[in-house]
Amino acid sequence: MYLYIPENKGTNTRLAISRIVHGYKDLYAGLFESGSKDGSGSCEKDVACYPEWETESNAVALVLLASGTEHCSGSLLNNTAQDFKAYFLTAFHCVDVNENNLISPAEENNAENWAFRFKYKKTSCSGSIVASFYTYNQDYIRAAWNTSDFALVELQDSPIKDVAFLGWDRTGSTPTKGTGIHHPSGDVMKISFDNDVLKETSKSSNSGSGYWRTIWDVGATEPGSSDSPLFDQNKRVVGQLWGGYSACGASDMRDWYGCLYRSWTGGGTNSTRLSNWLDPNNTGAQVLNTLYPYITGPTVVCTSNSTFTLHNRPSGTTVNWTKSTNLRPVSGQGTDNYTVKAYWYSAGQGWVRATIGGAYYEKHAWVGKPTTDDLDILNPYNFPANTLCEGEQNQLIGNYSYNTGWLQPTIQDYDWDYGGWSHFEVGATDNISFVTVPYPFTYKDIKLRAANQCGESDWITERFYPNQSCGYFFGFSPNPADDYVEISPDESKLAENAIDYYEVRIYNSLNVAVFQTGKTKESLLRINTKQFQNGVYFIHFIAGKKIDVKQLVVNH
Repeated sequence: MYLYIPENKGTNTRLAISRIVHGYKDLYAGLFESGSKDGSGSCEKDVACYPEWETESNAVALVLLASGTEHCSGSLLNNTAQDFKAYFLTAFHCVDVNENNLISPAEENNAENWAFRFKYKKTSCSGSIVASFYTYNQDYIRAAWNTSDFALVELQDSPIKDVAFLGWDRTGSTPTKGTGIHHPSGDVMKISFDNDVLKETSKSSNSGSGYWRTIWDVGATEPGSSDSPLFDQNKRVVGQLWGGYSACGASDMRDWYGCLYRSWTGGGTNSTRLSNWLDPNNTGAQVLNTLYPYITGPTVVCTSNSTFTLHNRPSGTTVNWTKSTNLRPVSGQGTDNYTVKAYWYSAGQGWVRATIGGAYYEKHAWVGKPTTDDLDILNPYNFPANTLCEGEQNQLIGNYSYNTGWLQPTIQDYDWDYGGWSHFEVGATDNISFVTVPYPFTYKDIKLRAANQCGESDWITERFYPNQSCGYFFGFSPNPADDYVEISPDESKLAENAIDYYEVRIYNSLNVAVFQTGKTKESLLRINTKQFQNGVYFIHFIAGKKIDVKQLVVNH
């Protein structure tokens, strides 16, 4: 749980939790197993597979009841004042749960205790990881009209984070195609496409008026998709889902969406129409585009000035910048270009935040040099990992494993200190190191540090001891090699360790495999080295769980 407190509030802030909503029972069903109980159908398409719809998807939310049960879908709409008021378009029937075409006080109270989960989608196409999502609680019902099946609520939380406010079209012009973004069966966000001209009919009919009829070409809708937005060919909202017959495998793929242009004037009162909420200044606008500000800027901030830029801020609005405590403000407060720099002692995650009206937008960056907390020396070919094979060449790997899901410090180079032992590094950042270990030795302290564009981290030191189970499992000659190299296993050593098969892999200095065998029992392997360019290579002899690594020089 994160609690963001405005800087000017100090210690006057209080946190009250009236209820806790959890999502174990229903929310994740079907996310990782196709076709499992409560999951969406196999024909549904992840919105993450269509990056051109990412902005619009950032306005769509899964609606939860106060109990935590998934209920419907819906979307935030822009208004002509572009003041970031969180107006959320949903359906009348999601409020009117007893379906008597009236909203009772109890139904209104229940609806005003909904929760709204934004950005509940996968991070990649057909992946299994869910993106970081945000849930906001409680709302006010502003307007509703049964005839076009719309309801408009306003979220109580303000400001809300990194969301889009969708544009709309109230002209009544027939869309040449339609797109729906929704949460079928409470699943992660999906997208459906009707690639043909839509038709206005009455609901559950092929004639009449008041509802846009879709016949899906890609995807479908399901329970839980209700209230989700229908987009026209210009990515503007023209309606919200009432229902229909579509489903994965259905022969009838028709659905109906209440026409936004009908809801505009609705029942003729503020509480039954959209007009005075979405056009508060009575501009008469027929269409409005989607509003989605965003911030660009560096991924690493050092002690020199770094500027972050806010895009798509509506004219007439003001912006207030805030930042993490490891950043120092330089200039740009109240403008679209905000300049900061790192304190000299700073190292870690940082962020800048632009608040505009009822929304705020963030950009994260790494601040300062790399830290040592997540810096490590990996020893993949020895067990235990703090041991080295005497009298042999050993491979060690420098690793920076920051895993918060934010940004890493962008390591540019690793420095190794073996205290006089012969070694060399390979890889674009020198993260792979080969060290010749003398025989015998008692212990060795090996040092490593990492550097990014801001400078070098402190050194870390790890102590290594002799590995008592090491041994030469193979021999090879000639070295250097020109035409060929012959590799012969030490059969007595293999027998001693109850190993029947072995495998050979040869890597170049960039740690790319250039040759490998399958499992073999051959007593002698002759490998053509004419296929290799001049340079240093590493023969990996893999026998069971043991790996013996030796250096080969190819010189034609």
